[in-house]
Amino acid sequence: MKKIAVLGPKNTYSDLCHLAFNQLTHQNISPIYYQNVKDVLLGGKSLGYAILPIENTLEGYVQPHMDLLFSSGLSIDAEIKLPIEFDYVYKKDAKHIYVQYVTKNQCILFLDKNTDKKIILTDSNVESYDAYLSDPEGAAIVPKHLVKESDLSIPNVSDELDNYTRFLMLKGTPHELKIYKGNEPYKVSLVVTPKEDRPGLLYGILEAFKEANINLISIMSRPTKKKMGTYHFFLEFMVNLDKNHVVNEVLSYLKSSFEIKVLGIYQIL
Repeated sequence: MKKIAVLGPKNTYSDLCHLAFNQLTHQNISPIYYQNVKDVLLGGKSLGYAILPIENTLEGYVQPHMDLLFSSGLSIDAEIKLPIEFDYVYKKDAKHIYVQYVTKNQCILFLDKNTDKKIILTDSNVESYDAYLSDPEGAAIVPKHLVKESDLSIPNVSDELDNYTRFLMLKGTPHELKIYKGNEPYKVSLVVTPKEDRPGLLYGILEAFKEANINLISIMSRPTKKKMGTYHFFLEFMVNLDKNHVVNEVLSYLKSSFEIKVLGIYQIL
């Protein structure tokens, strides 16, 4: 049976994503839970599959996760978006708020109203909930599906109610177009690294896609971590199946000045 590396323990949003992926693709991939995202990607290399939360409506890209993706050697097989809703659970004399490090940035307005309490970061939302339960002075910000009737709680503490997180389904084999939903547009994610530093680098990338009439969804720079002032460019775009040849032409053109690493060619489930 296929196995997939998931940020655990059971009932995290990554775990819910794994269940959604199985349902959408009619597969039965079993989860193996890991305590942090770095270990999830290491586990994905040995298991063949992994789930990575990469972007949130409120926070944007989770930049540490982007860096881990670049160096993981895994490729993107599909993406899933899940609605995210957080509640605040607490003891009557709460002095500590446990919150997962990504969740924290989605609930800033609520936390700003509770500066009398110590913020303690965790690696997962389930860890936050368990820490709250075991701490007589504990509170936590956790997904609504974890909250029990016996908990004292305040609902909907996200900065905005319309909150989604985008998860990437990663695999260990090289990228290829895997069609789940027929002849629909697909997404391409890639990393562009300049071979040398010179004026107009970013303009050259943008011009190549403009001339090919390809609309970039996003572009973000991340430090290469090799030399101060050197950056990767992370790009994503949607394209129809009949424009495969155009995409290949653009990438071939860019390879003269840049190193191109295709992270995935995939569809949104």
